[in-house]
Amino acid sequence: MATNSTTQTSTFASNTFESTYKAKDELLNEILKCGICLSRMLAPCCLPCAHAFCRSCLISYAESNRVNNFSSMHYIQCPYCKFQLNYSSIKQLETMLIINPTLKQLCEALETLKTTGEQSTASYHARCHSCCTLQMLKICKHCSFMLCAACRRTHLLDVHRESKIQLETLDAHLRLVNEKRSELNQINHKYDQMRELIHSYTEKLYDTLKQQCDQALHILDERQHSNDEIFWNDCGFDNAEKLDFFVSLLEIGKRKLAAKHITDRDLMDLSDNLQTIPGVDENLLEKMNFSQMSLCVDETCLTKQFIRISDKNDSSMMKNIDEKSSQVHNEQTESIET
Repeated sequence: MATNSTTQTSTFASNTFESTYKAKDELLNEILKCGICLSRMLAPCCLPCAHAFCRSCLISYAESNRVNNFSSMHYIQCPYCKFQLNYSSIKQLETMLIINPTLKQLCEALETLKTTGEQSTASYHARCHSCCTLQMLKICKHCSFMLCAACRRTHLLDVHRESKIQLETLDAHLRLVNEKRSELNQINHKYDQMRELIHSYTEKLYDTLKQQCDQALHILDERQHSNDEIFWNDCGFDNAEKLDFFVSLLEIGKRKLAAKHITDRDLMDLSDNLQTIPGVDENLLEKMNFSQMSLCVDETCLTKQFIRISDKNDSSMMKNIDEKSSQVHNEQTESIET
């Protein structure tokens, strides 16, 4: 009784597995079916729209579609979504159609299924992409190939080794970059200090020149005012307006006296005006001395380079510049007297 019950349970489990496997097999066959030949795909290729077909079916479809097309640009349409793929020649289309390795291995796995009771094991077996043996495979996330356990382990060790080498190279490069970056920051800091010194030196030079300019102008103003006082105090006319008045009176008097006819009235007015002429001491005027000054301008300042920037190693250029500057200073320094 127990034996019959065990046999019935085993038969039921076997029938259940077979029905479940057939459903999975039909589903995989439907997924891996070519939409052109309606068979399981051989050398499956994906179009840009992600729909896959047999490579030979796509080429035959393109050749048959090209018969009635006389333009230089040809195209095929996806049977599912009508996506249009343009190409200029069959050779170009062949280079565009790349076989999908994952779909190809799934199709090969279905072809290798056994019809015996080992179907449950064979359903997960296919040929390894590396060693080409029929084993249980897994898709490598690194290269997207289906590999057996041994090849996958070896591949992951190679990936680990390559990654370690790349990290060591990256670390060395980053250390070198950081060293150069630190050196660059130090140089930039020195450049900032040089900028501050240049601005400070320029301000001091400007202040010195401004002070000398103010002093020279102040001395000139004082001397000019002193000369004006000497002249107006000793010439007898007090100010420029009175002098201009008597100059005009002199011109008018000369014209009247030079005229052919002059009235008594004009002659009496001229005489009265001439009586108001202030007394002028000729000896005092002749002895009048004015202050005179001389101006000395250093013309080399216009040609002299007060601030020089050059490379540290180019000391010869700095020496030549100093020699030329001193030579120009000796040749061009002159005095301008006014």
